[in-house]
Amino acid sequence: MELDAIDRKLLNLLQEDAKVPYAKLAKRLGISSSGVHKRVKRLVDEGVIKKFVAIIDPQLLGKKLKAFIGISTAPGTCGEVIAQLNKRPEVLEINEVAGEHDLFVKIITDDTLKLNEILHEMDRIPGVNSSRTLVVLKTEKETSLVRL
Repeated sequence: MELDAIDRKLLNLLQEDAKVPYAKLAKRLGISSSGVHKRVKRLVDEGVIKKFVAIIDPQLLGKKLKAFIGISTAPGTCGEVIAQLNKRPEVLEINEVAGEHDLFVKIITDDTLKLNEILHEMDRIPGVNSSRTLVVLKTEKETSLVRL
């Protein structure tokens, strides 16, 4: 999909705050409110904008532990392992990777006891050969913004 300079600026503004009124966006972009509406609709319809969400602070809601888990799978089982991991609410990301592991999974959970429970359950997924867990001590930067 071709994005012009206004599309790119609009996407940057929406990534910073998706609740900005179209009238305010229009003023910043130098186009009409209906022009903003049409562009946003097109970007959604084309799949450039996947969804609008509220980003919460998990720490304030008792989800104090973040971890990354490298998972090695048996040959031919990666898809089934992914399907099982997708069912877990603690799993925020599943990435197929090249290297030591086949999958790299990001989770957020309550504490080390819950993490231990999750790891034991993951180990029982058919096709999981091994896993390696990295517990996050401190997050220095985390963003979902993709600068255009």
